[in-house]
Parts: sequence; C-alpha cells; structure tokens
Amino acid sequence: MFVLDQSAVTALKESIFYRLMSGTRMPLYVLGRNKYAERVSCVWAVQAFVDDFTSEKVHLGKPIIRMTDLPGECLVVSCVTDTVPVTALDRLRSVGVQQVIDYFTLFRLAPAVFGPPEFCAANREDIAENLTWYERVYNRLADEVSRQHFAKVVQFRFTMDLEHMRGFTLAIDRQYFEDFVPRNEGEVFVDGGGFDGETTLRFTAWNKAYRQIHYFEPVPAMMDISRRNLAGLPNVRLVQKGLFSRNDRLRFNASAGPASGLSANGQTEIDAVRLDDEVQDSVTFMKLDIEGAEYEALQGAAEHIRSETPTLAVCIYHDQRDFWRVPRKVFEINDRYALYVRHYSESVRETVMFFVPRRR
Repeated sequence: MFVLDQSAVTALKESIFYRLMSGTRMPLYVLGRNKYAERVSCVWAVQAFVDDFTSEKVHLGKPIIRMTDLPGECLVVSCVTDTVPVTALDRLRSVGVQQVIDYFTLFRLAPAVFGPPEFCAANREDIAENLTWYERVYNRLADEVSRQHFAKVVQFRFTMDLEHMRGFTLAIDRQYFEDFVPRNEGEVFVDGGGFDGETTLRFTAWNKAYRQIHYFEPVPAMMDISRRNLAGLPNVRLVQKGLFSRNDRLRFNASAGPASGLSANGQTEIDAVRLDDEVQDSVTFMKLDIEGAEYEALQGAAEHIRSETPTLAVCIYHDQRDFWRVPRKVFEINDRYALYVRHYSESVRETVMFFVPRRR
C-alpha cells in the first residue's frame, strides 16, 4: 500500500531556518553559485560563496572559498539542487560543518520568499489532490524496486525533505537501458529529445543489432552537435523537429541547456510533429525526454503504441502530473504493458517510467 508521509523537515533544519529568519549572528555561507544562491544572498547577508570547482575569486561581490576553508562555527545554506544535493550535504558535514540547511527546506518553509526549485512548482498540491491516482500507479508497478523508487521520489516531492533521497546515486550512464528492457534484433529506436546524441550513442553500444534510429531534436544548435557526434553511425535518420500531440509551430526556450523546453515566452520557434505522421516504421523502442511535452508526445504516438506495443521509456520528472497521467494515458491506449520506475539522481531530475511489453 502507498502511504504518504505527512512529516515536514527535520527539527534541526526547522531550528536553523527560524534562527535565520530572526537574524542569527552566526556567519552565513552559501554552497553553490546558481539562481538559488542568488535568491538566498538577496534575503540574508552572505560572508562568501563556497565552490570547489572554479578558479574565480569573487561572485556577486563576495569572496569564493573552498569547502575546507569554512570556519568551525558557521551556518551554511546548500543551494546544490541538481543531481547530487545529498552528497553536497554529507560533504559539508564531513569537513565539520554542523549547521546546514538546504534550499529545498527553505522553499518548503517559506515558498513565497524563495520560490520553487526547478520542476517543483505545484508538486505538493498535485500529490494531495490526486493521491488516489498515485496509489493506483504504485499498485500497478511490476517490482519492488519500482515501488521503492516511486514512493521515495513522491515522498521527497511532497515534503521537500532530502532524507527521502538517501540511497539514490547519480547513474545517468545506465538510464533507459535496464536489465528488464528487452533487447530486440532489428530494433527500431525513437530518440525523442536527442539533445547532444549521448543517449543514441549509448543505445547503439547496448544494441548493435538495431535496424533504424529515428532521432528527434528541435533546436538547430543541438542538432548541429548531434550530427557531429553521431557521424558514422549507420541507419540514423535525423529529424529537426519536436514530438507533440499535433503538427504545429511552437515557441521554445533554447537557453536552458538540458532543461530547455516549450515556453510561451521562448525566443525560438520549432516545428513539432506527431510521431504517427512522421515515422512509418514499426517502432520497437521509444525514449521520451522532451522537457515536459512527454504527455503530448504520447498522444501523438497513439497508433504506434496501440498497434505495435513498443517499449516506452518516458521521463516523468518535468511535470508532477506525469507521475499519474502518463501511465493513465498509456494504459488507455494499450494495456499490454508491465510498468517499472527507476530514478537516477539524488534530486528531482531523472525519474523514468518504463512500459515493457508483457509476454503473451
């Protein structure tokens, strides 16, 4: 049974937060240099920023120091939110820092002041409103690892307590190609959201007996990089379009690197297409990592899903609703799947839902 933990953050983090809000005299340092660190520095006076991976000396008018240079008595706000925030907290404690709070906790306790981390804007509300759907998904999962991953990630997204993410590691190298994913001779692979080509390169190493790859990347600059990275691979069809529920011209924010995606305020226009219209091959394996458009792309691939039952590897972390509406949509189209979930970071990113054809 899926049980939602209603607890918030630990008592120690709450104590640190309220000391900060009341004006502590303990010197304050910020780990990381990103938009979250800048928000913290706008709220409180910061002594320095901590960054072990730069040669720069100053950031936002404050010194940059190494973690080992932190004084014994200080308070540190970790603004590491992407991929390894648990490791960041543990490293701070390993150098003797006891008073540590993370940005997820700040958002949890003062959302109006600090604003949401990426992909966390309405997580708590969606989980509370749709708990029945989360329970249905949990009960449909095919193995215990899936149930553990799903429960831990949902708990984290509900409480913003990083303790729920202990046990995960950054494991991008095995993303999409798990042992339970069938490896078919003559595979026809759709790489939806190719970015720089890394996933397709890993696919061709994983399955050398593929027949065809249909590679979709809508951003011209990234398609240029993809062409170089994939040069020499046989039977790769490069399509400079995004996958969607309809054929259209859409606005796209291309300035956010791997997090680029559809945006009403985007400066780039892209062509979007239904997979059912663009690919006539019988597809055997489809990967979708398209920054929140996965649900729309599944609708545009309904005929392939219905008639061919391809393996689906769908990123669900961009939009909280995708934890339940993606499986609901797929099973509406075709119920002949076993459902798995795997998570590949210590944070919000890299949750993948797999739909594996059931043996008849």
